[in-house]
Amino acid sequence: MKTYFSLFLVLVLTSVSYAQQKEILVDLSRGDLNKKTVVYEKPKGGSGPGLVLKTVPHAGYPDRLADIEVTVKVSQAGWYVLESDAQPQDLERLKQEDETGLMTKVAYFQLGRQRVTKRIVYDNLKGGHQELGKFELLNAAEKMKIWLPANLMLQGLRLRPYVPPAAPLAAVHYQPKITPPQERPRLWVNKESLPVVRERLLSEENGSAWAKVKASALMPYTFPTNEHQEIFYNEGLEHVIEQKAFYYLMTQDERIGREAVDLVSRYLSVLEFGNVTHGDITRELGRAIYTGALVYDWCYPLMDAGVKSQMRKDFKRLVMDMEVGWPPFYGLESIINGHGNEAQICRDMLSWSLAVYDEDPEPYKYVAYSVLEQLVPMRKFEYQSPRHNQGVDYGGYRFGWEMHGAWLYYRMLGYPVFDDNIKNMPYYWLYMRTPDGKMLRDGDMFNVKYNSSDDFYWKNPQTMLLCYAYSGNAMIKAEFLKQGGLPDNPVLFLLLNDPKLKADFDRSKLPLTKDFGPVLGSMVARTGWSEGKTSKEVVAEIKGAGYHFGNHQHADAGALQIYHHGIQVGDLGLYLSYGSPYDFNFNKRSAAHSMLLVRDPAEPLLFRTKTNDGGTRFSQRFPRTVAEVLGDSWYHTGEIRASAFGPDPIQPAYSYFNADLTAAYSSKVKSYAKSFLFLNLKRKDVPAAIVLLDELQTNNSEFQPYWQINTLNKPVINEAGFVLNNQFKGAGGTTYVDMFKPAVFDRELKVYAGDSTAFVFGDLYQVKSPWPEARGARVLVSPKAKSTQVSYATVFQMAESAEAKLPVSYEEKEDYYLVRIADRVLVIAKPDRYLDKAVEIAVPADREYEVIVVGLKDGFWNVKNPSKNSSFNINILKGNHTTSWKSKAELFYLSPGRQYGVREGAF
Repeated sequence: MKTYFSLFLVLVLTSVSYAQQKEILVDLSRGDLNKKTVVYEKPKGGSGPGLVLKTVPHAGYPDRLADIEVTVKVSQAGWYVLESDAQPQDLERLKQEDETGLMTKVAYFQLGRQRVTKRIVYDNLKGGHQELGKFELLNAAEKMKIWLPANLMLQGLRLRPYVPPAAPLAAVHYQPKITPPQERPRLWVNKESLPVVRERLLSEENGSAWAKVKASALMPYTFPTNEHQEIFYNEGLEHVIEQKAFYYLMTQDERIGREAVDLVSRYLSVLEFGNVTHGDITRELGRAIYTGALVYDWCYPLMDAGVKSQMRKDFKRLVMDMEVGWPPFYGLESIINGHGNEAQICRDMLSWSLAVYDEDPEPYKYVAYSVLEQLVPMRKFEYQSPRHNQGVDYGGYRFGWEMHGAWLYYRMLGYPVFDDNIKNMPYYWLYMRTPDGKMLRDGDMFNVKYNSSDDFYWKNPQTMLLCYAYSGNAMIKAEFLKQGGLPDNPVLFLLLNDPKLKADFDRSKLPLTKDFGPVLGSMVARTGWSEGKTSKEVVAEIKGAGYHFGNHQHADAGALQIYHHGIQVGDLGLYLSYGSPYDFNFNKRSAAHSMLLVRDPAEPLLFRTKTNDGGTRFSQRFPRTVAEVLGDSWYHTGEIRASAFGPDPIQPAYSYFNADLTAAYSSKVKSYAKSFLFLNLKRKDVPAAIVLLDELQTNNSEFQPYWQINTLNKPVINEAGFVLNNQFKGAGGTTYVDMFKPAVFDRELKVYAGDSTAFVFGDLYQVKSPWPEARGARVLVSPKAKSTQVSYATVFQMAESAEAKLPVSYEEKEDYYLVRIADRVLVIAKPDRYLDKAVEIAVPADREYEVIVVGLKDGFWNVKNPSKNSSFNINILKGNHTTSWKSKAELFYLSPGRQYGVREGAF
């Protein structure tokens, strides 16, 4: 028989609308207490009073009576958010008792006759102030029972009305032009594609996956549930449910289909995530909704009205706790960027909304608005550049979820809703691949564990599967197989894989250079595609102009990367935690990249930063529409002045990229242009060289420019410049960096290495990590003389470790540089201008040379060759601005204009 303190706590709200109701404070001192178990007291130390257990209980919930009971009265039934304040009685004891380090304390709550639920009331992430979650008050007055944990004082409870995210007015009134057909199935297959998928099950390539699904589907699965007891998610059960539902879809075996329905309906009815928020739990929550949606659609004929109704209620109960909220417009979350651009909308909510559309069309209205009116037009614009603004890792992950959306619509309708440029996106991951199996760095990198194994191979096979199946690209299918396939998701593989598409492992058909277009301007150039452990291939990337999209994208416009037997020039930032001081002041910032810094001491700091690194504008804002991208100069990082490679389009001898990057910096920079000329020398000793030019004009001579490159090993400094090195699997590479301008007597050089790697103009950001980036080296070069005009001219030679560098001749003219290296004669316009004056080129007689001229003004030029008494016209195309030819012991005069009566295009 329970003994109660003789008072009931009644909470009353004034008569106002539901959304305007005020917060309800619970005075625990006046609650109905179980005096055998708890006491209300004020602890030592001066903090507020609260409820604590008298002794460590021998029995917990449900083996003892509630410790307190209160009556909650509101003006109307509805959903409310419950919050708590608590603190440990003995924090040190809690630390000693908790082996996980989370220091989690949970209490149990029961509202009315609803199921008892477990909620976190204290942990080391949020401390004692916890949002316990959303609770539905079925009546205006409800009793609430609470069971407390040991070593914890519950000091307060609050209730406030749950206010869902406000949908944009356009979404509220949205009437989708594209709606689900009446026929089922709708998810992943329709009546036309279903026979195709069934037929493919019989192929040899799909046989092992089908055998795995069949074995799982036919094996009975014991899953006892109690409607009065909640459970946490069970990923293994979800896979079983999915496989049984798929087996029914393929075979129409009703016994298996009914088992899938029974399992998923009981699972969803008792599934509860409580207020667990750490570990991106929304992804687990979404997967449960997705699994339920598959069964709802695929097994629709096997469900009665009651089961369907309960599942729809469970869907809506669960979806409210998604990170984007429901409707999916919570706060800063968006389908365009951030976590909203993951599985939440494009797979989980879209699948749910399509599945329940007949009975409840509202979910589809909001999801269709998000996908069709927001995401599709934005990506049509962005994917003009076939690379992802969130980088290698987050791009690979998030793009895969967009591909889910693309596939779900395509299979349901029989035609695509996304622009066809989505098919070009996977080339990004092919070109960023380095010969050691890893990737050039781009954005926040979480997947490439450089320290774990030399044999690590970067992979995201699910995204590759979605891509090659959608586009029919045999080369991407080969990449999928190289990444190990998708053995843990046989259902998705069977839904998509076409066994008639044979993998193509021969990349020699691809151009060695990739221009990534106008939105994310950049270029990757390489000497070959071999991926052997001792591969001598050189891979280089230059980032340029375009637009910035925030979040995991870095402030790296103009950054250079070079791979040769390992990273020679690259990024030193490590993605260890989002938004930490190290992350926002080094990892994502220009200082971590090989690019130009310009220090204006008065430049304001943005987005929780504390260090002025002198780099490009640091941004965490992202645009949500094409109009916003094009109309707000904040997102603009500059213009591509030229991008070209040739003369052979597959194995180019040169690759040229030139960008005006003024817009990437604040007004400290008056103008800044950079050019990159990659030379595939086709030599064993020195396979490649790069000429890098920077032309800067600041708005104040007091602003200090720093030309910076970052490397993993400490460089050797010499009079010519410096020497870099790296090695992989016993094979080494040396990069000779010769800086011609500023000259050796006109420049100052600083090196930060080892413990000072992340020393950024007075602030040191150290991280503990076994990754080599944590103790890399930064080389900063600045002119000695103060001036608003600064020029840098540098030649990089990538050589095998035992080989000497090649001789380089260098001559500066008014508007261009004349450089000779190996069998190349180079005329390179200064990066902030186009050549529009006559140029004289003398080709030596000791061998045949390839003459390469870059930066010519577009339009017609005339070429005279006195030694052959010839004259001809060439047309330099806008955006290309290059020409080349082979010659020996000849003199050429290039002059702008088209002459009458001479040959056209003689090269």
